[in-house]
Amino acid sequence: MSLPDLDGLSPHALEDALGARLESLRSEVRRDPLSNPVRQLAHELSRALEGGKLDRAKLTALLGLLDKDAFANRAEHVRRYLQLDQEEDLAGVVRSLSDPLPDFAAFEAFWSRRRETIVFTGHPTFLLRPEARERLAACAAEGAVPSEGPGMPDDDITLGEEHRQAEHAMRTAGDALGRLTRALLTYARDRFPGEWRGFSPTPIGLGTWVGYDMDGRNDIGWQAVIAHRLEEKRDRLGIYLARLEEIDFEPASALRDKLADAHARASRDADAFGVPLTDPADLAAAANALTADGDDRLTSVKPIMRELAQLADRADPDAAVRLLALRSEMELFGLGMGDIHFRLNAAQIRNAARTALGFNREDDLFGRSALEEVSALIARTEPVRVNFASLAAETSSAARLFIATSQILKHVDEDAPVRLLIAECENPVTVLTAIYLAKLFGTDHKIDVCPLFETAISLDRGRRILDVLFQQEAYRTQAKRRGRVSIETGFSDAGRFMGQVPAGLAIERLQGQLADEMHRHGLGDLEAVIYDTHGESMGRGGHPGGILDRCLYACSPWARAQFAERGINLVHEQSFQGGDGYVWFTDDLLAERTLGGILRAHALAAEASPANDPFYRDTAASLDFFNAVKRRQEDLFSDPAYNVALGAMGLALLPKTGSRKSRRQFDRGADEETSLRRIRAIPHNGILQQMGFLANILGGVGSAVGIEPEAYARLCSKSDRMGRIMRLVATANSHSEMKTMIAYMKLYDGSFWATRPLSGEEEALEAPCAVLAGALSDDPRYFAALQLAGRLRSDSIALTRALTAMDLPAKSYPPVHLDILHAVRLCLIQHAFLIAARLPAFTPQGGFSREDVMALIFALDVPQAVATLRETFPMGADPTQQAQLDEPADYPAEATPRYQAIERDFIRPLEETYEMILRVSVGVANHFAALG
Repeated sequence: MSLPDLDGLSPHALEDALGARLESLRSEVRRDPLSNPVRQLAHELSRALEGGKLDRAKLTALLGLLDKDAFANRAEHVRRYLQLDQEEDLAGVVRSLSDPLPDFAAFEAFWSRRRETIVFTGHPTFLLRPEARERLAACAAEGAVPSEGPGMPDDDITLGEEHRQAEHAMRTAGDALGRLTRALLTYARDRFPGEWRGFSPTPIGLGTWVGYDMDGRNDIGWQAVIAHRLEEKRDRLGIYLARLEEIDFEPASALRDKLADAHARASRDADAFGVPLTDPADLAAAANALTADGDDRLTSVKPIMRELAQLADRADPDAAVRLLALRSEMELFGLGMGDIHFRLNAAQIRNAARTALGFNREDDLFGRSALEEVSALIARTEPVRVNFASLAAETSSAARLFIATSQILKHVDEDAPVRLLIAECENPVTVLTAIYLAKLFGTDHKIDVCPLFETAISLDRGRRILDVLFQQEAYRTQAKRRGRVSIETGFSDAGRFMGQVPAGLAIERLQGQLADEMHRHGLGDLEAVIYDTHGESMGRGGHPGGILDRCLYACSPWARAQFAERGINLVHEQSFQGGDGYVWFTDDLLAERTLGGILRAHALAAEASPANDPFYRDTAASLDFFNAVKRRQEDLFSDPAYNVALGAMGLALLPKTGSRKSRRQFDRGADEETSLRRIRAIPHNGILQQMGFLANILGGVGSAVGIEPEAYARLCSKSDRMGRIMRLVATANSHSEMKTMIAYMKLYDGSFWATRPLSGEEEALEAPCAVLAGALSDDPRYFAALQLAGRLRSDSIALTRALTAMDLPAKSYPPVHLDILHAVRLCLIQHAFLIAARLPAFTPQGGFSREDVMALIFALDVPQAVATLRETFPMGADPTQQAQLDEPADYPAEATPRYQAIERDFIRPLEETYEMILRVSVGVANHFAALG
C-alpha cells in the first residue's frame, strides 16, 4: 500500500489521505521494527512532489489546514490548562480561600503580604503575534475551533515592540489584580465590618526585565532603559487617573487634578526620551525638564496613598472599597507597571569594578583575602554624584546600569525596588562587588542583589556560596537594610546543561538549602525571595496539570514547607516568557484564571504534608534517581554525536521569534562546528521539539527507573513529587519519537540518495541524486544520529515500560497531525536539497563556490544561500549599461533581465520552500503550546 494518486485531491482530502497512510505505516512497525513511518510518508510525498503529482501550491494549502489543526489543539490545551469550562470568578477564589480563615487576623495575614510575583520576560519566544494570541484566547474561552491558523511570527520584532507587548500583558495582569483587590476588600467589608478599612491586600506583584535585561546583549542602551521606565510611569499614572475618575466621590477631585498634572508631565518626559538624544543640546533639554522641580513633579505615591486612606474614611462603603483598592495598587506598583529586573552577567560586574579591585580571575574568589578586600572597599566607599551626562558618557554596562538606577530613583520613582540579577554567579565575591557598585552610585538603599544559580557548578556549590555569603557583614547589612534575601534559579540553562528533571530537583534542593542557611545564620526574620525563571521546555504551558501543576512543580510543597517550618516568609516568583508566556494574560478571563491558579497553588501547598511524601523520606531512591538521570543528561549534552545531530540544521528550523539572538555572540558558517553551549537554552529546547524528540526531558529517565521498576512505580503512586515529575515526562514522551529525529538525519546519508532512483520510476532524479550522494558520501551527521539513537533507544524502551507500570500515558506515537507536519517538512527539505543538486556550476564569487552554496542549503541556511546566488546571478542590469555612450549597441537588450531562469528555477523555489519549512515549525511549536 502507498499513497493514493494525489491529483485532484482537495486539501482536506489530502490531509485525510496522509492520516490514513500514516496509520497504515505505523501498523507495519510491529512486523518491521526498522521501518520509519514518518520517513516513509515523507518519501512518498517527495516522490509525488518531484514527479509532478503534487505541487508547492497544494502543499501550501495543506499547511493551512495543519496550521489550523495545531492552533485548535493549542486553544483546547489553553482551555484545559486554565479550566475555562468551569465557572469561577475572582470573588469565588477569594471566598473559597478566605472562608476557612477563622478571624480577621488570619485573613489579613494571608492576604496582606506578597506571596508571588509574576515576572514578564522577553526571551525569543514571541511565536504568536498579539492578534493571534487574541484569537487563541477567544477560541479557548468559547471552546470554539479557530477559523484560521496563527500566521507567522514577526521576524522583524524589535525590543521596543517586545516592551509594548510586555506592557500590555502587565496592564491586563494589573487590571486583574485590581479586581482581585476589590473582591478582597468587598469580602472584608462584609465579613469584618469593624476592621476592614485598615486592610491593604497585596498578595501578588508584577515584575519585568523586558528592556532591562543586558545579559548577553549590547543593543539595550541607557536611553532605552530610561525611555522604557518613563513610558511605564506615564501608563501607570494613566491607570491611576482612570481608576480615580471611575469613583463617584467629589472630595477626590483635587487628587484627580494632581494625578492629571503628574500624568501630563510624565507623558512629556516619555516623549522627550523616546527620540534619539545624540545632540548634547537635546540631551540637556530632556534631562533638565525631567529633573526640574514643580508642582507636577511626582516621584513617590506615598503622600497620595495617605490621601486615599483619609478619603476612604469619609466615603460610603462602595466608594471606600474603590479608594482603598487604588491605595493597594499604589502600594504594589508605585510609579511603574511592575518591579524592574535588571540583569547582567558576573563578568560584567567584575569588569566594572576592576580598577578598584586588586584581584584577578585566577584568584580564589572564595578565599578570605578576596572577600575581605571587597568588604573593606564597601566600608570605605562614599557615594558619588551622577547625572544624565554621566550616564551618556559611561561605557561599562554594569556602571551604566547603576547610574541609570540612580537616575530612576531620583527623578522617576523613588519608592521602586530594583532587582539586580547576576547571571553565571558562581561565587560570593561577585555579589559583594555588586553591593560595592550599588553603594558607589548611591543605589544600595533600593537594590536587591540577586545571584542566579543556573549552572551545574553553581547549583552544586549552592549551599557553600550561601554559607560564605551570609557570613559577610557587608552582605548581611545590605540584606537587613532591604529586609530580604533574594536568589534566582535558572530552570532554562540548568535544564540545558543537566536535563530538565535533574535541574528541577537540584533547584528544589537549593530552595531548601536557602531556608536552612537563612535560619542558621540568623537571617530568618528577613523575607526570602526565590525567582524561578521557569519558562523552559514544557514550562510555558506544557504541564499536564495546568497552572496549578506549573506552580507546584517550580516550587514544590516540600520547598515551601522548609521556609514555613522556620518561620520565614517566602515570596515565590516565576517568569512568563515572551509571547508564549503572555498568552495567559491576553485578556481579562485568562488573566483572572491564571491569578486564581497561582493563589490556589499557595493554598494547596500549605495543606500538603510533604514530610509524609516517600520521595523525601526514602532519600536513597530519590537520590539514586536524581544522580542517574543527571549523569546521563550531562553525558548526553557533552556527547559529540548529540552536538552534531542538533547542529545539523537545528537553528535554521526555528523562525525568528524575538529580538534577542539565539546564539551567544557568535555566528558560524555552514562548515563550522556547532557547540550547544553557544546556543541559548530556549533555542536548544526548540531544536529538540522541531526534530521530534525531547531528549532534554526524557534522556536517562527510563534507565534510572528501570533499575527497580516496581519500586519506582510504587513511589510514583504514593509521592506527590515523583508523580508530578513523571506526569511531565509522560507528556513530553507523548509528543516524542526517536524515529522522527533519525528521519531528519537520514537526509545526510549519501547512500539514501544513491539508492533513491533505483526503482527506475524517477529517472529525472538520477543526476541530482548522484550529486547529493557524492556530496554527502562522507558526511558525519547521519552516522552521528545513529550513534545517538543507539545511546537513547534502550532508555526510551525502558521509559515506555515504566510509564505503563505507573499507569501513565505511554503513547507509542505522537499526535497524527504532528507527524504529518514532520513528514511534509522532510519532503520540503528533500525538495530544497534536490534544487541545490541541480544548480549550474559557476565560478566562485565573493569566495563562495557552488559547493559552498550546497553546504549552506544542507545546513538549511537558505537565506545566506539565496543571497549568494543573487550576488552571483544578478537579475538587474549591470550599472555600466546605464553609461551614456555615443556608440550604439544592440546587446544586451535593456528590457531582458539577466539570469531570469536562475531566479525562476532555483532562487525563488528555494525561498518559497524555506518559507514553507518555517511555517511547519510554527505548527510543530503550537503542538507543544510554546516554542522551546
